[in-house]
Amino acid sequence: MRTQIVAVSLSAILCLAAYGRGQQNQPAHHKALTPEQQAYQQQLKLYSAHRQQLAAQAKQILDAEIAREKTDDCGVAGSTYEIKVCYGKQLDITEANLKSFEEIIHDLLAPAPQISGEPVIPPPGPEGPSLTAAQEQAELDKVEQVWRQYRDAACGAAFHQYAGGSLSPIVEAECYLRLTRGHMRELRVIYGESF
Repeated sequence: MRTQIVAVSLSAILCLAAYGRGQQNQPAHHKALTPEQQAYQQQLKLYSAHRQQLAAQAKQILDAEIAREKTDDCGVAGSTYEIKVCYGKQLDITEANLKSFEEIIHDLLAPAPQISGEPVIPPPGPEGPSLTAAQEQAELDKVEQVWRQYRDAACGAAFHQYAGGSLSPIVEAECYLRLTRGHMRELRVIYGESF
């Protein structure tokens, strides 16, 4: 009985090997892409490369800002006036970084290339309809507008805690720095899948 099993197994292996070789000799059938599909693939490749580049830039900006935060050179600047000037310079840099960061996220939300004639309506998700790229960009703009109003109000309150004394502008500038850096981290959490 054992000989029969080996014989059957050996013949099955030889049959499969012969079948496999026969399959390799048959020409592969590939569907040729239309010029429109080829153009779309090229656009998609460029789009993906651009997104990766934007994500790397966003990460670099955020990492640089976090590194600047750890140095906090203004605390040892000297007089109240020197500290105030130092915070002003730091805030200018941080504001420029936030603006660049926001612009990159806005660009990351741009629509992907579409094949002409295809609808631009995103498919619904499990919890309902998805937003279009334009709607997501408008949503980001709204978030930033509301956040700036919050930051202005919060840092105004920090200023008033020192009753207009010489520390008021320093506390206000430090508030702006901390909230802006914290907001950049929040944006990474909200849109972090992109970078």
